[in-house]
Amino acid sequence: MWCFRGNSNGNACRYSCRRSLARALNTAGRLQQGEIMIAKLALFAGLRPTIVSAGALCIALGALAWIPAAHAADPGAYPSRPIRIVVPFAAATQLDIAARLVSGKLSEAVGQPVLVENHPGASGNIGSELVAKAPPDGYTLLMTGSLITLLPSTMGSRAVDPVTSFAPISKLGEPTMVIVVHPSLNVNSLPELIALARRRPGKIAYATAGVGTVQHLTASVIARQARVEMLHVPYANIGQTIADVLAGEVPVYFSILGPINAYVRSGQLKIVAVASDHRIRDWPDVPSVAELGYPEAAANPWNGVLAPAGTPPEIVDRLYRAFARIVQQPDVREQFAQMGMEPLATSPDQFSAEIRQAVMRWAPIAKAAGVRPE
Repeated sequence: MWCFRGNSNGNACRYSCRRSLARALNTAGRLQQGEIMIAKLALFAGLRPTIVSAGALCIALGALAWIPAAHAADPGAYPSRPIRIVVPFAAATQLDIAARLVSGKLSEAVGQPVLVENHPGASGNIGSELVAKAPPDGYTLLMTGSLITLLPSTMGSRAVDPVTSFAPISKLGEPTMVIVVHPSLNVNSLPELIALARRRPGKIAYATAGVGTVQHLTASVIARQARVEMLHVPYANIGQTIADVLAGEVPVYFSILGPINAYVRSGQLKIVAVASDHRIRDWPDVPSVAELGYPEAAANPWNGVLAPAGTPPEIVDRLYRAFARIVQQPDVREQFAQMGMEPLATSPDQFSAEIRQAVMRWAPIAKAAGVRPE
């Protein structure tokens, strides 16, 4: 019921106005009790049933609707409610495990629950799109991998633009990508593998996580620059991939180290090169592809955290500083090492620059490999 000018039923009108205002005030759940009382007193003091117009009351109620939103957007009050981290891949994947590890630590650091949600599909694009469209308030984050920088070259306009859609927070780690071979192939280095491929063109099969993936494009760079032909066998299921590689059915595998590290240590598989621009601590005797003459094949994959574009810089900075401390904790570093991942804490500005460079880098590589935007 509105209190229009000249309403003769003053008491009923006054009661209705107060009831409407109280209902509006009490819906402002994020206001402190003191703020609610101050707002009530300020508004009630000016009410007169014979002079309050509908327009004035609309203005008052509109102001009330704005108060909690402004309060929630205040970076100084962040976080005041649970944060969710979206993982654009299935549960139990390397990225999911890393996200759940850091989410628990982040919850301790900020004093609020941090929930992990899996939204797989379309090579991670579904989860990325969900976060890109979320309010830029710091309460929805994306834990993703470097594949996001490749999708514009393989999916075209359907891919979420990683440059314009997000506010990068930090690159947390670099999962090591390696080239491994089955012992039955009788090669001990990448040059020996290439020499064998030259003698047997199109006969040496190699496995990857799929067409247009980082692993596939890394293999295509080496094959093109070495001028050899190898048989690509893409897989959608990592369990089946590992089973076939261990059986020697597909004797070469371009893979993240974590899932196969135990098989390498047991001698069931052998690393012939690291797909990076540097050697890694756990396997210091294994050369990188860059030092072997294939710098373009240095994939340097990463896992990192992004927020929707437009997230206040104060919130981005607070999250960056929290994650930087988290990845330095001994137990986190140990678990990252077990997953074959080197801990990092790249600043938002540096991370943003790396994403832009990667998007530009992958376009000509994908084209040369014959991968066209869908």
